[in-house]
Amino acid sequence: NLIARLFRPQMELDPALAARLDAWRRLPAADERTAIGVARFAVVDVETSGLDVRRDRLLSIGAVVVEGGRLRPGEGYEAYVRSIAPSARENILVHGITPDVQTGGIAADAALMGFLELARRDVLVAFHAGFDQAMLERALREQLGVRLPNPWIDVAQLAPALVPEARRANRPLDDWLGYFGLRAHVRHSAASDAFATAELFLI
Repeated sequence: NLIARLFRPQMELDPALAARLDAWRRLPAADERTAIGVARFAVVDVETSGLDVRRDRLLSIGAVVVEGGRLRPGEGYEAYVRSIAPSARENILVHGITPDVQTGGIAADAALMGFLELARRDVLVAFHAGFDQAMLERALREQLGVRLPNPWIDVAQLAPALVPEARRANRPLDDWLGYFGLRAHVRHSAASDAFATAELFLI
C-alpha cells in the first residue's frame, strides 16, 4: 500500500551497478520532435513464466535497435534471467527455455540494467506492448527501484492502423509476419521475436 511504499527502506545496490544506474538516469529523454527517419528505437520482447503481470516473472529479455530507418543488429541485447526454480512444464513447452537455462541465467538486476543501457531513454517498441511494459516496469521497481520513463509504441495497434487492407486487427504476431513474408528465426525466443517485430515495425 501507499504507506508501505513511502517508508520502504532505500534499495541498496552493488556500487558498480548503482554507478551504471546513475549514468542511465542522466541520459536525455527521447525528443518527440526528432524525425522518424533518424530517430532511435529499441524494439523489445520478453519471455515470462506466465501471463499474469502481477505474479509471473521475467525469464528472458531481448531487444534490437532501429535507428535511421534501419535495423542495427550488432546493437542487440539478450539476457536470461536467473530463477530460483524453473517455471512449469507447460510454460517451458511454449518458450523452450530449459530448467538449466532458467536457473543458470544472470541475476535479475544485472539483466535489467543491461536492458536499460541498450534502451537508453528512447522510444520502446513491442508487439502487444502493454504486457512487455507491465512486466518490465514491475521487475525494474522490484530489482532496481526505478520506473521506466520511455514512451512506447505498440506494433499490434500500429500495423492494422497503417495497413488496414491486411484485415488482421487483433491477430497475433505470426499472422502479421506471414502476411509480409517474414518469419521469426526461433519463435518465442525474446531476441528472435524482437528482431521479427522490428522488421514488421520498419514495414
